[in-house]
Amino acid sequence: MRAAVRDSSTPPVPLRQRRPGTMRLVDFTRPLGPDSPVVPGDPAVTLTKVAHHSTHGYEVTNICLGSHAGTHLDAPRHFFPQGRALSDFPLDRFIGRGVIIDVRPATGGAGLDAPLDPHRLEAALHRWNTAPGERVLLWSDGKAILSEDAARVLVERGVGLVAVDGPSVDREHEETSDPASRYRVHRLLLGADILIAENLCRLGDLGEGPLQCAFLPLAVRDTDGAPVRAVGWR
Repeated sequence: MRAAVRDSSTPPVPLRQRRPGTMRLVDFTRPLGPDSPVVPGDPAVTLTKVAHHSTHGYEVTNICLGSHAGTHLDAPRHFFPQGRALSDFPLDRFIGRGVIIDVRPATGGAGLDAPLDPHRLEAALHRWNTAPGERVLLWSDGKAILSEDAARVLVERGVGLVAVDGPSVDREHEETSDPASRYRVHRLLLGADILIAENLCRLGDLGEGPLQCAFLPLAVRDTDGAPVRAVGWR
């Protein structure tokens, strides 16, 4: 099967116009660099040349970043001291069937903290016959976040991974007097052993519907999260 890899600067080819025997492969990963946004308090991404062609005959770059920089996966260890680390999950948790669900707000004026209607999400999961253990990619153009009720719908469905094209599944800069009550959606999903992928992009290049996908984290032992190369194809 020949892969038709699309440059992000060219418009997508409608499915009905593709040649028989081709598949469409899209990179959902935001490139890492010094301009990569990070959560306040997390390490910035730095790329420092420590060996140069002119003096060493080769080039080496010192890459420094936090475990949740760029497009990344959260493991239960992120919020639960005894939760599983990414290295505790088998490889097949990161690769397999998934579904992109269009949850973009109905009105273009919705803000970044527009909550996702749980009934709308439940109907979409039913429509696409989403099975337990599958990966759910929420296409919102960064304009929708998960409410606690929507997160419970995903937990009840038994999905294996939830991915968003925004910076977080929770409201950013959520402030309460009790730190344990912050990041409620993270805690609901990770507490159910559901992996979270954040900061995806270009979900609209494939559009809504079933797909095959891969979220391959760096093979770091005993970590709460890690940057990933996230791709999808159909």
